[in-house]
Amino acid sequence: MKWINLVPSEFAKLARDEKICVVPMGSLERHGEHIPFGCDLVVAETIAERAAQLEPCVVFPGYFLGQVHEAACFTGTVNLPAALAVEVLAKVLDGIAANGFEKIVVLNGHGGNSHFLEYFSMSQLDAERDYVLYIINGDSSMTAEESAATEALWETKTLGHACEWETSLYMACSPGLVRLDLIADPDSEPLGRFAHLRPKGIHNAHWWYADFPLNVVGHPAAATEEKGRVALEHMVQATARALRIIKDDTEAPRLQKEFLQKVRNKGK
Repeated sequence: MKWINLVPSEFAKLARDEKICVVPMGSLERHGEHIPFGCDLVVAETIAERAAQLEPCVVFPGYFLGQVHEAACFTGTVNLPAALAVEVLAKVLDGIAANGFEKIVVLNGHGGNSHFLEYFSMSQLDAERDYVLYIINGDSSMTAEESAATEALWETKTLGHACEWETSLYMACSPGLVRLDLIADPDSEPLGRFAHLRPKGIHNAHWWYADFPLNVVGHPAAATEEKGRVALEHMVQATARALRIIKDDTEAPRLQKEFLQKVRNKGK
């Protein structure tokens, strides 16, 4: 159930009965020449909204201010400074919790958000919160059978971004918007320009750009809407399953209370 479509009585009932809100999180960034900038956000929103039909919860409007510094050189990218990004997301989640939600789930649709969200969730341990935060991806809680069936869809081996997989998925979410005729490079294999660093455990912020300067991975021309529909259905089922697990979870809330009590008593 989409937050923006609910009237107050419906909203209050869902907040009271389900106590869980899902925040689809994406980014605004280049996905080659063939996919619109909002791909990650649209996919996350679609999965969240369809999963909420199976496992009732409130779906917050899509949050597009994700971490995408690695693509800052491309047109269409929007970033916030790091400290502000943490502060804004924290305030948004606090605002959601103020409406009665005890559990907030960030459904991440952008790979570049994973590092940011891991740090963000840890940073929230410094202050007392009246909600419990969970972070999932669209394939969280996917069964072995669903994973195998999804993997069997792809004709190409190099996957990761604006590839056969992501292009197909976006085709299923937004039919007619992908422009396969605009693909600039049909064969975007990793360039390996950090082959002298990464195998040695040496990190540099340009690791992504070093391999994929067009922000495209693999062979998107192999994408089809039908493949995307199958993959999307598996992700929706998996996400609904994750939401049920989160609804039933009592250990994370218990541990959060225990941890915060120890924070308050530290040094006493």
